[in-house]
Amino acid sequence: MAPVERHYRWTWVLRASPEALWPLVSDTDRFNRDCGFPAFQIRPLRKGESPPAPGVRRLRSVYLGMVGEWEEREFEWVRPSRFAVDRRFTRGPLSRMVQSCELSALEAGGTRVVYEMRVAPKNLLGSLVVPMAVGIRMRRSAQRVFQEYDRLALAGPRAAAGAGDPGMPGPPEGSRLSMIARRLVEGAGQPGPLVSRLAALVAEGDAGSLAKMRPYAIADAWGSDRGHTLDLFLHATREGMLGFSWDVLCPHCRGSAAGSPDLSGVSSEAHCSSCGIDFDVNFDQSVELNFVPDPSVRRVSRLQYCMGGPQITPHVVAQKSLAPGENLYIAMALPEGRYRVRTRGVAVMQAFRIERGGAAAVRIDVGPSPAPMDEPSVAPDGVLNIRNTGPEALMTHVERIAWSDQSVTAAAVTSRQVFRDLFSREILRPGERISVGTITIVFTDLKNSTQLYREIGDAPAFGRVLGHFDVIRASVADEGGAIVKTMGDAVMAAFVHPDAALRAMRRAQYELASPERARAVLALKCSIHRGPCLAINQNDRLDYFGTTVNVGSRLCSLSTGSDIVVSGQVLEDPGVSAILSSSPGAFSVTHDASPLKGIAGSPFPYFRIAG
Repeated sequence: MAPVERHYRWTWVLRASPEALWPLVSDTDRFNRDCGFPAFQIRPLRKGESPPAPGVRRLRSVYLGMVGEWEEREFEWVRPSRFAVDRRFTRGPLSRMVQSCELSALEAGGTRVVYEMRVAPKNLLGSLVVPMAVGIRMRRSAQRVFQEYDRLALAGPRAAAGAGDPGMPGPPEGSRLSMIARRLVEGAGQPGPLVSRLAALVAEGDAGSLAKMRPYAIADAWGSDRGHTLDLFLHATREGMLGFSWDVLCPHCRGSAAGSPDLSGVSSEAHCSSCGIDFDVNFDQSVELNFVPDPSVRRVSRLQYCMGGPQITPHVVAQKSLAPGENLYIAMALPEGRYRVRTRGVAVMQAFRIERGGAAAVRIDVGPSPAPMDEPSVAPDGVLNIRNTGPEALMTHVERIAWSDQSVTAAAVTSRQVFRDLFSREILRPGERISVGTITIVFTDLKNSTQLYREIGDAPAFGRVLGHFDVIRASVADEGGAIVKTMGDAVMAAFVHPDAALRAMRRAQYELASPERARAVLALKCSIHRGPCLAINQNDRLDYFGTTVNVGSRLCSLSTGSDIVVSGQVLEDPGVSAILSSSPGAFSVTHDASPLKGIAGSPFPYFRIAG
């Protein structure tokens, strides 16, 4: 007689709302760890075995002394109300296990949580183990964990983020961690309060959260400046408190497709086994810098307890396999913005918007037919209906198009002076070229530097030229940029945002042209251009290459030293527009055009910003 499937259904009433609970409850990696489940390993492919289908993972773990191996289907979920996963076992006492969790808002406030487990034993041992391991042990663990998540959700996002709190005890005096913290304050000049919070977090923080520390997310939880917090993490890495790694993210699922402890291990092409696709890597979105405590101060293992839950890909708001003709209805209780419906195996992705004034109901068909040319709009309280019109089942994803701004991308960190100063050896492998995405490039050059040498002599002029580098370097660093290289009297710098570049160059020009600040007034020619670039390894330095760099270099020669020459891409930036409009009459902007040497096409349009 075959073992009987066991069905368990537990209900709890919590005080927090479904929206507040969702980031915690749907973080299945954290939930499994907090419930006491063992970490798993990805089972390697055996000889003669076919690779798993895209989205299916073959995993292995040991629980209560028993080895279990299974194929894990993709999670299905609709944020913030439900998720489920199906596991089919190939080894161990179980045959199948299906878990699901539903969150529903109560009229009086709070949330009803319904957690279900359907477990099919494979043999007599499984029939004996399931009532104890699931019926008793799992119920108690889940209740304890849900109550703790309720407490964290009520305490607010900062508590839920796992970034520690100001009252967290720091490292013991005299320990290696406390000595590094002292060096960060006294030697590296880092802010004492931030150093204390980081040291306390490393000493006492949750091990699971510390295995992947994201500086911007921690800065948001602390209420601190993102740039200052990132600089602290970089200095802490140099001093031996932290280590970092570069994670390559898939553009579809945005999960980590590969990782490397140094930049030379990042390639221009990568493969995502979950999505079954190859993709081009770029610094702007595909490569993220994450941190972990250095093993010398605290050993934190990067163990995985789940690799497919909703919080692994938080930009995906719904994910479900739709049978032919099946419908998925989603209430649009989501932030306004652009979204898309993506289906594995279907090249067409249908975009839509959530915005005020949109339709109460919108239907999007997925399948072999081409997507409509328009981009439908659905109201924030409307309903989205997705229907599979094809002949086969399709895994369908509904996701935000915008990438998370809490990621420290390679484009952002390599455009920061602190990173280039502390980690100058972080370069690409020889011959590798990786897209940086869109970046802001600055070129400067001293006007009439040859005349300066003739007028005041070689030694004084040389000193002034060296001093002008210090002024530019300070101005660039204070605005979050980085000097890429110097070429004689010229400087090439990089910024993430054009407005930061404009502020930095205005300050540098002012300081060099102010008689009270300099023994000899210097005129600094400047240009700012924005566009796509390639990152390359040039003379053992991370450098940028491409048309954007060439155009920026040519524009600098058009500057008079009393203006900043910018391209239309820079002038149209909202941050630059805000600067120019902040002081009416203080700036003059004039339009001009000129052929650029080596740049094909008609005269290049540009703008002079003076004042």
